[in-house]
Amino acid sequence: MASLAWQRSAPPEVKASQPLESKRLILTAQIFYFVFLMMVFIGQRPFAERTQEELVELAANNDGGDLFKQALFIGFALLLTGVQIIRKHPPRYKFSYWPVVIMLAWFCVTCTWGVDPFVSFKRVMQQIIVIYITFCTLSMIGPERLMQSLRSALILSLIICWMSLPIIPAAVHPPSENDRALVGAWRGFFFHKNIAGAVMALCFMVTVNAWIDTKKWIYALWSLMAFVFVVGTKSKTSLALSFAILMVCAIYRALSDSTQKRAVLLLMLALGMVGVLWLYVAYQPVVERIFADPTSFTGRVSIWHVPLAYLEDHPFLGAGFGGFWQVGDLSPSRDYINQVFQLRTAHSHNGYLEIWVTTGPLGLVMLLLSFVALPAWWFLTGTTRENQKLMVPAFAIWVFVLYQNLLETSFFDKDRQVWVIFLAAIATAHATYKARPRRVWNRRFLQSPQPQEPAHG
Repeated sequence: MASLAWQRSAPPEVKASQPLESKRLILTAQIFYFVFLMMVFIGQRPFAERTQEELVELAANNDGGDLFKQALFIGFALLLTGVQIIRKHPPRYKFSYWPVVIMLAWFCVTCTWGVDPFVSFKRVMQQIIVIYITFCTLSMIGPERLMQSLRSALILSLIICWMSLPIIPAAVHPPSENDRALVGAWRGFFFHKNIAGAVMALCFMVTVNAWIDTKKWIYALWSLMAFVFVVGTKSKTSLALSFAILMVCAIYRALSDSTQKRAVLLLMLALGMVGVLWLYVAYQPVVERIFADPTSFTGRVSIWHVPLAYLEDHPFLGAGFGGFWQVGDLSPSRDYINQVFQLRTAHSHNGYLEIWVTTGPLGLVMLLLSFVALPAWWFLTGTTRENQKLMVPAFAIWVFVLYQNLLETSFFDKDRQVWVIFLAAIATAHATYKARPRRVWNRRFLQSPQPQEPAHG
C-alpha cells in the first residue's frame, strides 16, 4: 500500500539563458531616475533666501500650482513610459502593490469635499506621478540598480552640501532668520536645516550599510561626512534617530536567518512608537511646555492642537487630501489657528495626524496597512543572507521615516526629499521580498515494503 509523505524541495534554478536585454535602455532609465532624484533633492530654489517677506509669500502661494514642476514630473513620467514601451527585455518587477493604488483612489475621492477640490486634486496627481516614476523605474532596472541610484544621488548631494559651506553664505541659516533657533545651523542647498538633517541622516545610514557590505573605505568616508553634517544641522530628531536606527540595523542584520528573533525586534520597534504616545499622555503638561514653545521643536504641540480641534468637529471624512493647510483664505486650519506663526505652517508636523485630518480615519488605516503593517511583514519574512544588501538599508530608511513622522510630515508630502527616498526604499523592499527564494512543497509517494515470502526448503 502506498503512503503519502511531504518533501520540501528547493525552488527551481533560474535558467542560464535569459532573453537578450537592452543594456542601453536599462542604463537610460537609471540615468533618468538619478536625474529625477537630484532635481527633487536640489529643488528649484537651492540656497533660497529666507526673508520674512518671502516666507509669507511662499505660504500664500503654495497651492500646488507650480506649472514648471508639474511639467517636469510629467516629462519624466512620459520619458520612462517611452523607455518602457520600446524595451525588449521582460520587466524586472511586475507591479502588484495594490493597497497603494486603492489608497490613492480614496485620496481622489476625498478631493470632492475639500474647500478647493482643484488644489487637492493637483496635489493628488503630483503624488500619483511621483509614485508612478518610482515603480516604473523599478520595473525596468530592478531593485539593486534603484538602490544604487538612490545611494549615488545621496552621496552627490552630500558632496555639494559640503562644498557649498565655505563658499556660499546661504548654505548656513543666516542671523536674519526670524526663528532664532535656526541661526548658524547648516542646511547646504536645502530649504531648511531639518530637511538637510533628515536627508543627510538617511545618507549616513545608507553609506554605513554600503561600507559594511563592500568593505570599501570610500563609503566609510561618506558616512563620516554625512554624520558630521547632521551634527552641523542641529537637527535633534535626525541626530537621535541616526544613533538609534544604526544600532537597530546592526541587530537586524545579525538576525537575517532568524524570523522569530526579527519578530521580537519589530515588536520592540512598535512598542517604542506606542511608548512615545504613552509618554505624551502620561506627561502631557511637561511635554506641551517643551514642545509648545515656538523656539523649541517649532512649537509642534501648539500646531498639533489645530488639526486635533478640527477632528473633534469633523471626525469621519477629513478636510480632503492636501486641503487643510495653505489652501488660501479658505484653509480649514485658519478657523482653529491660535498663534500667528501657524499661518505659515504647511503641515501638521506629524505625518499620521496629517493623513488623518485630511483623509479621515479610513485614510489613516490605509496608511498604516500600506506603509507600516505590510512592509513589516516583508522585513520579517523576506530578508535572507543573500538579499540583505538591499533589505537592510531599505529597513533603515523605513524605520527612520516611521519615527520621523511622529514629529514631521513626509508621508505623501508633495515631492519632499524624505518622501521620495522612502518610496524608493518601499519599492526596493517589495521587489526584493517578491523575488526571495521560496520553498516548494512537493508530494511524494512512498511504497510500503512488501512482506517477504517464507523460504521453502
